Amino acid sequence: MKGKILRNLMKFFLAGILLMALIVYAVSAEAKPPIRHYYIIDLTGPYGILVPEIFEGTQDYYRYINEKGGLDGHQFEISWGETGNMMSRTWSHYKRYKQAGAQFLALFSSPDGEALKKTMERDGIACYNIGQSDPQIYPPGNIFLDGCSYADGFGAFLKWVKKDWEKKGKAGTPKVGIIGPDAAYGRAATEPGIRFGKEIGVDVVGQEFAPVVPIDLTAQILRLRDKGVDWIWLQGLSQIGTVFIKNFNALGLRGKIGIAAFWWTMGTEMLRRVPPEMLEGYIFSTYTYMEVDDRPGIKKLSKLRMKYRGKKLVEGYIRGFHFAEIVMGATRLAYKAKGYDGLTGENYIKYGFERLKDYRGEFDLGAPVTVKLNDRRTSNAIRLYQVKGAKVVGLSDWIEVPHLYPPEMAKYFGK
Repeated sequence: MKGKILRNLMKFFLAGILLMALIVYAVSAEAKPPIRHYYIIDLTGPYGILVPEIFEGTQDYYRYINEKGGLDGHQFEISWGETGNMMSRTWSHYKRYKQAGAQFLALFSSPDGEALKKTMERDGIACYNIGQSDPQIYPPGNIFLDGCSYADGFGAFLKWVKKDWEKKGKAGTPKVGIIGPDAAYGRAATEPGIRFGKEIGVDVVGQEFAPVVPIDLTAQILRLRDKGVDWIWLQGLSQIGTVFIKNFNALGLRGKIGIAAFWWTMGTEMLRRVPPEMLEGYIFSTYTYMEVDDRPGIKKLSKLRMKYRGKKLVEGYIRGFHFAEIVMGATRLAYKAKGYDGLTGENYIKYGFERLKDYRGEFDLGAPVTVKLNDRRTSNAIRLYQVKGAKVVGLSDWIEVPHLYPPEMAKYFGK
């Protein structure tokens, strides 16, 4: 009888220890507050054809990190506000962000970044933007760009044009014209491109403006043709690209004038919109690898998207995932230096982004990230891809981009 009582007491004692351990664990887990990031995005409106796949990649990266335990036990909570590309909504969501207790702000729009730039600097808020127009980062402030700026990406293409021209032994000066909307991203490449073209011997003849969602671009194409351009650069999204390609082919210009585009007029997206024979030879730039690249990170991400979404990997998803991976790199560094309570705008800049050195992330989806003094770009290189035989193939290795800051900004970069 005595032995039975002792055994029961031992059972109660062990059960008590186990219960206390569970309580301590639960309290400990509860004591780790979430890290909150807020996204202002435009899932609808004219850019609704592009943003949803990108944001899926971003959301899935956070899901992946949370499934691995978050950051030092802190889970990530993502709040977001949808603007429909309406500036009034952008300002409304910015006010909501400030009230939400989030530690970091992310944007998906160049116009939003340009509009909020001074206000965020006044409010001490750090921001990362996948819209890469140049005025956001000059003078250097609180906004960092995913990749390089639109002007710098165009400059890298001009370098390639010059090299290709000389390689083929052509005489004279290559001429490049631009078609894009009268918007922050649409006009971003023109003035810096003209300036840089003069330095390296490429004549950027100017820009023909187009509506964000055009009906016909024949007149714009003919005006550039009459200026004797060798290349037309598309600084607009696939709505412009689709109409342009159809008009361009109807005019019989394919094979006579080269076509290239910035990274938001993606070749894979265009192949879904127009017959592949119309796109033969089409070139576009990117600051990340593509789904066609034979790389471990791309293969791993392809499996992850199929697991999470039941879909094949596409470029927009890669960009969104890469975007979040850079944000996480800065978050880890700021957290390591200042802890959870130190995840402020100032510390995100000083101890997060500005300490990114040769950062690749677990998936290694782009050029290594090194942020230099006063530089708000997170990439100094782009790659070119081309449509051949109805497929996207690599055209170049990484091309270093020029830093095409406005001349009056030279003082920030030791020039």
